[in-house]
Amino acid sequence: MERKMEENMRDVDAGSEAGGEDALVGNVNKLMVTPPGYTGVPRKGHLVFDACFESGNLGRVDYISEFEFDLFIRPDTCNPRFRVWFNFTVENVRETQRVIFNIVNFSKTKSLYRDGMSPVVKSTSRPKWQRLPTKNVYYYRCPDHRRNYVMSFAFCFDREDDVYQFAYCYPYTYTRLQHYLDSLERRNLDYLQREQLGLSVQQRRLDLLTITSPDNIDEFEHNIMQKKMKIPKMSTRNMGNSVENNFGEERLPLRHKKAQTQDHGRPTANSSKSLAAVVARLERNAVSSCIEGEDDLEEDRLAELEEEGDSGPEKAVVPQVLYEELVHSYRQQEEEVRRLQQELERTRRQLVQQAKKLKEYGSLLTEVKELRDFNRRLQDVLLMRLGSEPMHDNGTQTIKAEVVEPVIEPQEVCREEANTSSSHSPSPRTVYTCNDGKVHLGGGIWVQEEKWHQLQRTQGDSKFTKNLAVMIWGTETLKNRSVTGVATKKKKDALPKPPLSPSKLKIVRECLYDRVSQETADGAEITQRLAKVNKYICEKIMDINKSIKNEERRESKLLIRQTVKKENFTYDGM
Repeated sequence: MERKMEENMRDVDAGSEAGGEDALVGNVNKLMVTPPGYTGVPRKGHLVFDACFESGNLGRVDYISEFEFDLFIRPDTCNPRFRVWFNFTVENVRETQRVIFNIVNFSKTKSLYRDGMSPVVKSTSRPKWQRLPTKNVYYYRCPDHRRNYVMSFAFCFDREDDVYQFAYCYPYTYTRLQHYLDSLERRNLDYLQREQLGLSVQQRRLDLLTITSPDNIDEFEHNIMQKKMKIPKMSTRNMGNSVENNFGEERLPLRHKKAQTQDHGRPTANSSKSLAAVVARLERNAVSSCIEGEDDLEEDRLAELEEEGDSGPEKAVVPQVLYEELVHSYRQQEEEVRRLQQELERTRRQLVQQAKKLKEYGSLLTEVKELRDFNRRLQDVLLMRLGSEPMHDNGTQTIKAEVVEPVIEPQEVCREEANTSSSHSPSPRTVYTCNDGKVHLGGGIWVQEEKWHQLQRTQGDSKFTKNLAVMIWGTETLKNRSVTGVATKKKKDALPKPPLSPSKLKIVRECLYDRVSQETADGAEITQRLAKVNKYICEKIMDINKSIKNEERRESKLLIRQTVKKENFTYDGM
């Protein structure tokens, strides 16, 4: 194996020294590409290219750097000006080796590669064809190759033992076609007739398929004989000196000149450019190619006219003064672009800082709103206590402090809820104490009599429980509490909220029990409906928090719009 690789390396050196178009004939056959001057034992990462198989096409490989290779494809048979198809394999790769392949001698200006198409690839362990990512494929005019169109694609090898195969698109070989036609012929279909029309220049069968009704086949053959249809003969000129490969395909010399390093300024094998620099160069070339637009067609026609003429006029020489003016103008434009980019970056940073300030301002507004609401509630509580407590003999009035619900541990809450759940049904209470426009629900809880009568007319246990919870606790208390005091499992970093008072939860269950017991006497149904109290209250807490978040989001968007309008007005004024 090593001896064969060394022979391939010697063949590459001999071809490079020849430097002519006729030095490389036919597809590459197990060609190992190594850095110039390397004479050691082949190593992993010295890529081996092969195209000596059916539908394969790769005529030459030039080593540019350890991660970049120029590939030259062979023209079609009997059409040396048409170079599009490529199909080759790569082996002896190194794991995580990144490469860039440049197909440098495409003959078409308009290609689907400009509209998002990408080559296909497969390997021995993954035999299904897959397309390369579009972001890794570039199609552009290259100044290093006489401004011909070049297709470059980046690839990363991930398995050392695999043999990778790249192609222009999904291959469909001549052998596969013949197998398919043979299978159709074996089926003896009445409406299908296969005939040998002739042989190609390479002595391959040319088939004529007739698909029609069996009654029309004789009439079709008669019409052919009447019209004396003639099949043009393929030209066999200059076929005497042609060479055939293993599959019988003609090996024509490449119709391009070898890209020399000293002529076109391509980087040598000792180039220190990084892979990122090469990718950046490809992106710049692709962008410039898109900007050129429709002017490429006229340039292609001029290039074709120049190639057709063997002895054309010499290239025009640009005067030194004009060249210096162009260089100076180009540098000035570069400086202007750089200045605009810096200004754009500065503006972007300012916008980011303003967005952060707006976010902080929105959070401050929310906190101020909460403090204002809390202050208003405290004032209401103080006024209510001042008006309801009796006066002492010395003229003073006792003011009770607002009772703060104690934060009870989740375990105790669960224990108390278990005592007040379905296993223990509360005693029915059909009469509630009314005093001064208020209804006493028990446990020192008073609600407005008008609201209580409205609650009695509510349809459904869910609405009744949710409205009763708002009447007892209020929305401000519910949004900062939970039923059990245990953190939710839907969010990883969620913190537990203080639980609701078990005594008030008991009042809610008793009220619902009174309502349900009036509707049905089935104990199982009553127990089942009372078991959903916690669920209804949890849903109400979630609805309150959701509405608060939506309101904050709308206020933030409004503030951002107002700030952006002010900034635009200030900028226009400046």
